[in-house]
Amino acid sequence: MYSIHGFIDDSTGKVLGAYMCEHECLLGYLETLRQMLKNYGIPKCLYPDKFSVFFPVKAQKLTIEEQLQGKTKPTTQFKRVIDILGIDMFPASTSQAKGRIERLWETFQDRLITEFKLNKIKTIDEANEFLKKYIKKYNKRFSVKAESEESYFDPVPSFIDLDLLLSIKLTRKIDSSGSFTIKNKKFQILNNNIMPKSKINIYISKKIGIIAEHNNTKYKVICSDNLPSKYSSLSMNEFYKEHYQELYSFALSLLTYNAKDNEPILVTS
Repeated sequence: MYSIHGFIDDSTGKVLGAYMCEHECLLGYLETLRQMLKNYGIPKCLYPDKFSVFFPVKAQKLTIEEQLQGKTKPTTQFKRVIDILGIDMFPASTSQAKGRIERLWETFQDRLITEFKLNKIKTIDEANEFLKKYIKKYNKRFSVKAESEESYFDPVPSFIDLDLLLSIKLTRKIDSSGSFTIKNKKFQILNNNIMPKSKINIYISKKIGIIAEHNNTKYKVICSDNLPSKYSSLSMNEFYKEHYQELYSFALSLLTYNAKDNEPILVTS
């Protein structure tokens, strides 16, 4: 069973982006958002369902730091991105709004099943490549003209790096060896001169894998498992190349875990 993530323009019925994953997850919505930003711009607002990718679950609590910042509830990774873009986001709570979008989405998915069969789509990668072209064809046939000609999208500012923005962003404090942990897994920063106990930003995405950032400088990282006891900068770079797939797989596991069965990754995770 696969899941298609998507955003639809409420005023026109136009599909703004769609992306398939094995199940509903953060990666699917980040990549769908990427399509919308690149093809249409920044919308004024989003009103998704109460799915945990968008909103924290009741069991998740504020950290002391968040309380001092005046926040009233924890921030999910998706909400962090939305806040940076200045988009208002609230759950679609009215049956009228939810029903309209659900009907539009059902039409899109029903036709997509037939299109996949006709075009012999067999893998997720093939499906996502096909979706990029099919959305244009679908919108041309099924979307309607908006009642108002006013645009509800703003252009994405040139200074925004979408590859960094559309990622999981975590903050860590490195130890004396330049290491940090994520989900009980230890990582080492390569070729760095960062002072111990310094705070760093960690970015995790399908596009970039896992990287560290400190003072606007980006660093490669490696998983510390099986790290040789003695190494040079050259051997570390070789180790990075040999074990990159392990790093990338860990990144994907965080981005694609089934969010229906797990709590969302928060900014403070």
